[in-house]
Amino acid sequence: MSHLATIASTLVSVILPVFGLIVIGRLIIRFGVVDKGETNGLTSLIFWILLPSLLFLSIVGNRTSPRLDVIGIYFAVALPLFALSVLGGIALMRMTVAQAAVFGLNAAFGNTVLLGIPIVGAIWGAAGLTILLSIIAAHSLLLLPAATVLVELDRGGHRRDLVRTVRDTVVGSLKNPIISSIMAATAWNWTGIPVPEALRRILELLAQAAPALALISLGASLPVLRRGNVGPPVLAAVAIKLAVMPLCMGLAVAAASIPQPASIIMIVTAAMPTGANAFLLAHRSGAMMEVSAATVVVATVVSVATLTAIISAAI
Repeated sequence: MSHLATIASTLVSVILPVFGLIVIGRLIIRFGVVDKGETNGLTSLIFWILLPSLLFLSIVGNRTSPRLDVIGIYFAVALPLFALSVLGGIALMRMTVAQAAVFGLNAAFGNTVLLGIPIVGAIWGAAGLTILLSIIAAHSLLLLPAATVLVELDRGGHRRDLVRTVRDTVVGSLKNPIISSIMAATAWNWTGIPVPEALRRILELLAQAAPALALISLGASLPVLRRGNVGPPVLAAVAIKLAVMPLCMGLAVAAASIPQPASIIMIVTAAMPTGANAFLLAHRSGAMMEVSAATVVVATVVSVATLTAIISAAI
């Protein structure tokens, strides 16, 4: 198969269906099929029931230990890239520390759940998801607290307030149903007890609905893009997230001799567009809300092309 044929096949079989569901989510809001406020219930259902069911089933019965090599290499790239983006925001774009923290998160924090799970699951199945889950489990426990600490430092918070903020961020991440389901499934594996057949069937039915509804929910929840907000900070963050980060990840997995399919899954995960958590931190901190919202939208749109190219080159 020629390279162009591989690209066309990837686009038609993987990327267009995934992003088509995102567009459907966007359209049901645009044409008032449902009110945007009504999607909150759907989002809660996805995060608290459907995705945890999918992740639990992906781990239970799989005796593969968490890939510490995957976690180590991935964050050996992600954390320095976050730090350099923060420093670049301060030095080159004259941002405050809080603004630079949001900019760094825009550049390094990917949509590993709503977009990563459907794409990796569609191509590599349950084996691929176990590799992705190693990254997801550490994603919110490393990057989010780092950005939160910088925001609090910029606010001039006292040491006690800073410690409390970090503690609350970490505890909140552990209570996240995505992280909790991974931990629960790992603990279940340690017991050696098989999942009762009736419970497994219920979880399978819930898991089947997760990818499609997650993508529709992503489309429905994307912020409105305002042209005036697409400036240098947005373009720089998108370029780092979609080009620099996967390139650095590719070099890192090659240097560490990470075997397939883990190596390509790490690169594809690094190429995921900016996750909504970056916008949520911007909203809570009051720093660069419009810029972060624009980054999420622009990165999601541009990733149609970048993910197609990366996946086509790998399969």
